[in-house]
Amino acid sequence: MLPIDIILVRHGESEGNIVHKASRRGDNRLFTPEFRNRHSRTFRLTDKGIAQAQAAGKWLRANVSMPLDRFYVSDYIRAKETAGLLALPNARWRVEYQLRERDRALDDNMPDDERRTEFAREQRQYELDPFLSFPAGGGESIASLCLRLKADFLSHLARDCTDMCVIVVCHGHVMRALQLELLQMGHDDFLRL
Repeated sequence: MLPIDIILVRHGESEGNIVHKASRRGDNRLFTPEFRNRHSRTFRLTDKGIAQAQAAGKWLRANVSMPLDRFYVSDYIRAKETAGLLALPNARWRVEYQLRERDRALDDNMPDDERRTEFAREQRQYELDPFLSFPAGGGESIASLCLRLKADFLSHLARDCTDMCVIVVCHGHVMRALQLELLQMGHDDFLRL
């Protein structure tokens, strides 16, 4: 049996979000040598991300019965910052590395135009089936991400958190993979969504 409620919260806007959004618009100035030599695990929240996390916490405290029973967070810095800024009563966050962001390998620190040039063949394959294919530049497919979460995190919840209300602070693709598994959705559902 799974928890009674599972609340999923995506981290607030991060440095990586800003840099990649600018790159998709053709502006690669933020892809500095310093940025390119960091792992995406270290990306911090922006001022907007901080405000988003605080607003989410305010909404949760006003609309969800407190206290919650169990608190999980990805081991990425932006997720930990978000969790702390939610300011939930009695929160004792458990850092869970299986909730880490989907591995995008070389794509994490590469400008959009460079990735499309360097990995044109892989990008075409990825676009044909973004559920089964690995991202251009390597990394983890959505199917692999679903398997990772099902084999470890969801089985943990089913074993240790029945009859609880659980909150999870993580990443967008992780949330989508959890949705697919919890709602018993599949390949075609992911493509549709």
